[in-house]
Amino acid sequence: MKACTDMKRILVLGATSGIGKALVEQLRALGYEVIAAGRRKALLDALGGETLELDVTAPDAVEKAAATGADTVLFNAGFGERTPMPDANRTDRALQVNILAFERFARWALTTCTCFAATASIAGIRGLEDTNGYSASKAYMINAMEGYRRKARHGKHPCRYVTLMPGFVDTAMGQASTFWRCSPEVAAKVIIRGLLRRKAVVYVTPRWRLIALLLRALPRALFERIPIC
Repeated sequence: MKACTDMKRILVLGATSGIGKALVEQLRALGYEVIAAGRRKALLDALGGETLELDVTAPDAVEKAAATGADTVLFNAGFGERTPMPDANRTDRALQVNILAFERFARWALTTCTCFAATASIAGIRGLEDTNGYSASKAYMINAMEGYRRKARHGKHPCRYVTLMPGFVDTAMGQASTFWRCSPEVAAKVIIRGLLRRKAVVYVTPRWRLIALLLRALPRALFERIPIC
């Protein structure tokens, strides 16, 4: 893969496991300067290289991120847990991480970064049950990223916004189904390829684009009858 000229120093948020960890390892292997950021210090230490202990929901999280001098931010931090009945604590956490923290970083990136990529989800295309706000929060992220792309284009701001759209990935949050589930390593490879090709939306893996089209096209009455697990 060829290096992308607007990606030199990359901050990966949510880097201690899953897709984030794979992104750090693969980007470093390609020769990029990568800062791995996350809450779990022991896992950061195990990753090695340049790290930043960071909770994206902390009041000073953006300030700490800015101090790294990163020109590219990959917002891979996220929270989602399924339960048979709605759980207020899990929903609150999903909103704090997937909406409030995401929004602060996306807003900051507009005039500071050259690239901001955020991990949304196919789950954000339609309202899904038992997700404790995860599906709704990812819907917010999808629409917010589109809005920021428009803002950057029409306001001639330097940052390009890339929406990452995973289906099922073999991580703690992706255990709902084995359908088309890929490994974090494969997911990271697809994401990096999409970033280097300067795509605005990256489906992980590309065949999930078909599911996205189907979900958008289904009439509400039919969609609400289909169990999705």
